Amino acid sequence: MSVIRDTITLRSSIFDYEYENGRRYHAYKPGIYLLPNDDREQERLESTYHIWNLVLGGNLCLSELSNPRRILDIGTGTGSWAMDMGDQYPNAEIIGTDLSPIQHEEVPSNVRFEIDDCRDPWLYEEDYFDFIHIRTLAGAIQNWPRLLEQCYRHLKPGGKLEISEGRANFWWKNDTVPEDSYTYRWLKEWRRLAPQVQFDIFPFLPDMLRELPFTGLRPLEKLVPLGPWPHDKKLKEIGGEFLSLFLDNTLEAFTLALFTRTGGWKQLELEVLLAHVRQELMTGKMHLYTFW
Repeated sequence: MSVIRDTITLRSSIFDYEYENGRRYHAYKPGIYLLPNDDREQERLESTYHIWNLVLGGNLCLSELSNPRRILDIGTGTGSWAMDMGDQYPNAEIIGTDLSPIQHEEVPSNVRFEIDDCRDPWLYEEDYFDFIHIRTLAGAIQNWPRLLEQCYRHLKPGGKLEISEGRANFWWKNDTVPEDSYTYRWLKEWRRLAPQVQFDIFPFLPDMLRELPFTGLRPLEKLVPLGPWPHDKKLKEIGGEFLSLFLDNTLEAFTLALFTRTGGWKQLELEVLLAHVRQELMTGKMHLYTFW
């Protein structure tokens, strides 16, 4: 009976969301993840998923899979990737886990979602999954070696792990971002604060994986422009969509909790800074880019 009560309490408590600076945040283990989970964030996740598909050439993943039976999607968000994998591999069992209960309700019969913290000990059997997928968890994980060790333990022999983490940083062409600009000020503060929560984890992942018996490592980086400034047609499309999403949503989502909680910024002064950054980026004169 106590197990039932505990389960009911957990199911109820995951909807007792935290609210901060006008945004809604997860209730399950509050505070460990810096991004919101409200409707605006869910729209951002869907749009980001679309851009990832463009960056990956329409592929759901870059790993070659042969009739996988069990697939785990860690940090599934709205669950769109897990659902598309369920359609692509109808004979596979797809499990998506996340801190927030924001997944789609109508899903393929072979897909299910669990509210879970991947940092806790896993309850799955060892050698259980054929494929484990992680995308954009940076900032949520403080002990990556422990997470990777759990992935290795619960992958079948010959199973595959794919991690897609964008570089949580920007660079720019020539001198298109002056040092006296608001965008430069934002970037300087971002670069000061982001390492404190391990937002830019990608450069460190290869060495972490080599510490475990993973083989066949293939680190890849794909340039993603912030804006339609490249001459290349595909990059121009990606950059245009990324800039639109960045101005509407991503800039605030990634900055708000980080700057106010970690950097001590006041909400009003931060909103003023971000408004100026948006104005500068909308001119099209700043040729920034990152890597995914």
